Amino acid sequence: MERDSTNSGSFRLGLALEGTGWHPASWLLSSVTDAAEVFNGSYWTNWGQATASGGIDFITLEDGLSLQTDRFGVADRVHDRVRGRLDPVVTAAVLLATTDISEVVVSRNVTHLNPFSVAAQLASLAAIGPGRVVWRPQVSADARDATAVGGSETPQLRPEDVYVPTRIARRLRDLFRDAEEYVRTVRELWRTFPGESLSSGNSFLHRGMVAPLQLTGRERYPAAGPLTVPVLRTPKVAVLAHHALEPYQLAAAVADRVFVTPSRAHPIPVLLEAFQEIEKLTPDATGTEVYADVAVVLGDTDEHAETRLAQLNEAAGFVWAPDTHVFVGTADRLARELVGWREQFGLNGVRLRPAVLPDDADRVIRDVAPSLVGPAVLPTAGEGQSS
Repeated sequence: MERDSTNSGSFRLGLALEGTGWHPASWLLSSVTDAAEVFNGSYWTNWGQATASGGIDFITLEDGLSLQTDRFGVADRVHDRVRGRLDPVVTAAVLLATTDISEVVVSRNVTHLNPFSVAAQLASLAAIGPGRVVWRPQVSADARDATAVGGSETPQLRPEDVYVPTRIARRLRDLFRDAEEYVRTVRELWRTFPGESLSSGNSFLHRGMVAPLQLTGRERYPAAGPLTVPVLRTPKVAVLAHHALEPYQLAAAVADRVFVTPSRAHPIPVLLEAFQEIEKLTPDATGTEVYADVAVVLGDTDEHAETRLAQLNEAAGFVWAPDTHVFVGTADRLARELVGWREQFGLNGVRLRPAVLPDDADRVIRDVAPSLVGPAVLPTAGEGQSS
């Protein structure tokens, strides 16, 4: 199914930065030998500078209240993995202040964190990098998060649930509904201290423009404000939506941008058609930009990429099966496939999850990004959504 788009000439390319890569065994095959590097500010500023100079339009930073595990939601004692993350808000602040990266998409948990704090954090980032901040509200799919922060209990997903988006959405239905109200609350809080209230004239502050919300008593999140931080530029909102009703409803209701997760069972045309139908049924929905979210394992040849993936799976002890399509092949073939998606389906962009850092991200910056600039080159016959 084709999607109407006037943005085919500005297809945006993003990199999802995560530790030493998205594959669970990435550290074992990465040139990053000391895991402590991942928790050093210079590691992230180096990536910020590399992506900014390499034509990457945005990067994304993940949030996590509990440690990563090989099997979703099941604690383990594996010692050859990188566990833990820097706080994404702190990391984003460093990147915005020290690099020229065009945009940072910051994930922030909306199940266990209060909206006033999140609104203030994002407003602070927007002050550091006006127009360069996007917020991705993240629903807690891992019940261990509640234990980590002392929050309210949430439904427990089983490891096998991760591969069935509709099962995830059904179990977390109430959390998705709460997330919609959470995002609306944050946006309302951003209006309690608008940047226009600051003046360089005779009055430093127009007090009448800074005011708390008028609460009705029905709010799940009764945060009145006003914020303690002026909102100079309102951040956009992006939602990662697996192929199910509830996440699509959340994206259609509150998001400026949605990341969809294609698979063999649900290719991009199917995802677009489903999301567009839900958009039509969503009151007050405005046009949401659609991006594909894809994991990548790249190589000099397709065979080399397949070998790299096999080595990663052998090191991990299991076959990697993430929540989205895994492209395995050359950077040139990936670029041609992305151009095909842009031209055939009108996608606004793509977020790539490199299996290993720096290897796969370097190939994206060096070989994929330049190929997406300029006139489109459509895929040759037989090239489509491949493995």
